[in-house]
Amino acid sequence: MGWIEGMRTAGVVMVVALAAGPATAQTASGVEGIMQADRDFAARAAEAGVQTAFTEYMDAVDGRMVRGGGDTVVGEAAIREYFAATPPETLLHWEPQEGFVSDGDDFGVTWGKWELHPDGNRSTAAAARGTYVTVWRRDANGVWRGLLDMGSNDPSYRPPDTEADSQSAPEDD
Repeated sequence: MGWIEGMRTAGVVMVVALAAGPATAQTASGVEGIMQADRDFAARAAEAGVQTAFTEYMDAVDGRMVRGGGDTVVGEAAIREYFAATPPETLLHWEPQEGFVSDGDDFGVTWGKWELHPDGNRSTAAAARGTYVTVWRRDANGVWRGLLDMGSNDPSYRPPDTEADSQSAPEDD
């Protein structure tokens, strides 16, 4: 089963997170800092693709993606391999809705909504959508890094059926 099919059927989808965006956003304090890190990560995924963004922004050693029905994906090499077959035009878009940060400003959580566009176009109907939660911690340089990412499909969402080509209908023959 391919990556896109797995996203539709697994029930749990990944969406990693953490930040390797601008240094000011990465090291910003408090809830706005972690929210900006999540937004920067999503922007990087849209710009460079999911494989590049996820391998750049996940904690290289401790980063985990939990996906439904399969093994947990752990570390940079496994994340790179997980996304290796993802077509380059695939757009995984997400937006954080809320964030929480520890009193020490070194650990936090964001959650939000995601949608998958295999054609790379947000103006077309999403093939799948749902919610995600990402657990973050700051690294030694003060940069937010994703430790754990989990997501779930929206069970009420039904992508529209692709319309059949009217020229191939039997009555047209």
